[in-house]
Amino acid sequence: MTVSMRPRVAWEAIDLGFAMARQWFLPLWLWWLCSALPLFCLAVLLFHETPWLVMLLIWWLKPLYEPTLLFWLSRALFDQPPSFPMILQRWQRIVWPQLLANLSWRRLSLNRSFYMPIGMLEGVKGKQRRSRISVLGRGQHAGIWLTLAGVFFELALEFSFLILIIIMLPEELQWLDLQALFISPGPLEEWLQHLADLLAMSLIAPFYVAGGFALYLTRRSELEAWDIELSFRRLIARRKSRPRQSATLLAAMAALICLVVIPGSSEVWADEIERERAKTVIEEVLADDTFGKKQTFTYWKYTGDRNQGDSESGLLDLVIDFVEGFLQGFAVVGEVLLWVVSGTGLAYLGYRILSNREILTRRRPGSGRRGEPPAVLFGLDVSPQNLPQDIGRQVRSRLETRDVRGALSLLYRGALAKLVHQEQLEVPDSATEGECLRLVTAERSAREADFFQRLTLLWVGLAYDHQLPDLNLVGGLCQEWESQWEREVQGVD
Repeated sequence: MTVSMRPRVAWEAIDLGFAMARQWFLPLWLWWLCSALPLFCLAVLLFHETPWLVMLLIWWLKPLYEPTLLFWLSRALFDQPPSFPMILQRWQRIVWPQLLANLSWRRLSLNRSFYMPIGMLEGVKGKQRRSRISVLGRGQHAGIWLTLAGVFFELALEFSFLILIIIMLPEELQWLDLQALFISPGPLEEWLQHLADLLAMSLIAPFYVAGGFALYLTRRSELEAWDIELSFRRLIARRKSRPRQSATLLAAMAALICLVVIPGSSEVWADEIERERAKTVIEEVLADDTFGKKQTFTYWKYTGDRNQGDSESGLLDLVIDFVEGFLQGFAVVGEVLLWVVSGTGLAYLGYRILSNREILTRRRPGSGRRGEPPAVLFGLDVSPQNLPQDIGRQVRSRLETRDVRGALSLLYRGALAKLVHQEQLEVPDSATEGECLRLVTAERSAREADFFQRLTLLWVGLAYDHQLPDLNLVGGLCQEWESQWEREVQGVD
């Protein structure tokens, strides 16, 4: 075996499974994708108008992808990893026998990773499977926590992947934001979420299957003493590898001892004990602490009519399997959903607080500031002494000569100069257009923020994308400038 078998607690067994998944991650990951990707493409073709249905179908069909990973692990455990043609040849025997049960009443079982080797590797079902689970699964709850941890890690990986995309996009060309992605997603955002979900499921699946398989191996080793059996086999192999001369020498020494000891010894017979006395002695021996302690287990057992026909018994087994598998997973679903809803609500609350932080950070105009205001922002001169006194009149004169770029540049520079030098808005020298817009939105009134946002969008489109705005649109912004900001400046003067 490629794994050292020894007594382990459940959490250490899961850690062993994770070590196996790290060692053989690439083949396990590729096998999962070989099963899931074709079904994903087929589902996209059939249900391209409902992305949520595609991902629900891919998530529900997980028991269709995982048995091949378990089969590969069971052979690699004995240093015999199966080849691609071998798995394809045996795929039907690996997946098909219990597929209906795995996709129906057993699908919501939170201990699925631990129970899967019992059905697939041992090939038992019905009463035999329930009896086997009652023995192996007694007191085993680590598989449930493995499932819950896998769910949360999938969510964490999905969100990390999406946030990484948002972070890596340049701010001037950002076509995606958190609000559009998580609160009001469109078709593009939905498909991006589902692709991230598929990637997260593929990355967690090898660890999930290997963790459940390691729990199964540890439980089998605990009940059937696999570690002791393997130790005896190693001793036998080591004894067989010794030279023949040592075996001959041992035989000669044993014969010499027999010749010396046996002739002078008398025969020794075991004492005969009466039946009643033997029972008392056995009870005294079993009462010793060396033999452990007694434990009483209480469980429900069906005591109905056992003389029904095979068909009725099979139907009863099917119903019991369904109820048992469904309720076993559904018992914890309420708690899991409560935690998920609570976490999502807290995350949304934090996002709303951050998006409305201007309520907490808004300051009055004319408040004190640190340091000198910048004279140049992203290459634009925003010093008041380098700007005309009547900015609105100069903008209109440039618009009359069709100099839209000069008019928009002067209007944008004038807005920055007013905010930075008159309103004392703290803007760092290294700020970008987007950062200036966020500061204005956070610290100025809604009317000023709306005006500056429309002005910034026109300027960014002109400066970086060479999109010449409409003449009337710039004229409208100039009128707003004159009616709002220049009037305020004259009132202050």
